[in-house]
Amino acid sequence: MALYSTARAQYDAQLSQYFMAMGYYNPGYAGTSGNLNTFAMYRMQWMGWKGAPQSLFATADMPLAAKKINLGIGAMLFSESIGLFRNSHFAAQLAYKQKLFGGTLSIGVQPGIANISFDGSEGKLDLGESEYHQKEDEAIPRVKTSGMGFDLNAGIYYTHKNFYAGMGTMHIMEPELEMEENISTFIGRSYNLTGGYNIQLTDPLYELQPSVFLKTDLISFQADITARMVYNKMFNGGLSWRVNESVVIMLGATFGNIQAGYAYDFPTRGVLLRATSGSHEVMVRYQVKLNKTKSGQYRHKSVRIL
Repeated sequence: MALYSTARAQYDAQLSQYFMAMGYYNPGYAGTSGNLNTFAMYRMQWMGWKGAPQSLFATADMPLAAKKINLGIGAMLFSESIGLFRNSHFAAQLAYKQKLFGGTLSIGVQPGIANISFDGSEGKLDLGESEYHQKEDEAIPRVKTSGMGFDLNAGIYYTHKNFYAGMGTMHIMEPELEMEENISTFIGRSYNLTGGYNIQLTDPLYELQPSVFLKTDLISFQADITARMVYNKMFNGGLSWRVNESVVIMLGATFGNIQAGYAYDFPTRGVLLRATSGSHEVMVRYQVKLNKTKSGQYRHKSVRIL
């Protein structure tokens, strides 16, 4: 009789600058900026903790007008290492956009490929030395192995002059990835909600931008409550509270078409407070403005003469 082991994969990344990385959580975001938008984020989580997550997320998106239909299209790449595991995701994004109540409602889908690999080769796997540790376990591969499968996300995203709101569902089909003949893993479905508002203060140089983000797999949840201040549309800073976990300090700047940001997470409770000095996250975004012609189509300058 063969042993068949199935495990649930912890797949989704924890991003502090979620308001900048909505393309990761919600494909309805594609094309929202109205520009050719490229974005990259790198996160080093729980510094000082062996095998702690390190994540890279990159995306490119733009609006696309076809006759009277307005769309957003994009592509995304995600890679994260956690201990002996590496999670990778490659996907395309398509969003349908419709004017509604003075804003734009966007409904998006994201088909893609998910991959999980595990490196249990000699010298990588530590099963302990005591008599209570089992040296051989058929559920733990002793070689480098991986599994791949089709994944699907979907989301709704609404933008207005002064606010935005979105709802996304990730891993709708809960794909099961077979890593070896008797070993597989599956990615559980998760849900997220977000919203933000831009408040113009009395001094026109200052703008307050509160926002919230909630992510859950219906077993556990993560909630972020954020407040940022923007000065002269160039410099920003703020604080975020990740409920029952950490406080986040954020700084950012915009120079022309380039925007950069940094976030530092300081744990506030539990084992993380004793075991790590915190988490670091950096991001950069570059946008190319698209000129809309009378026909409704978008055109942009050649990248050779930017």
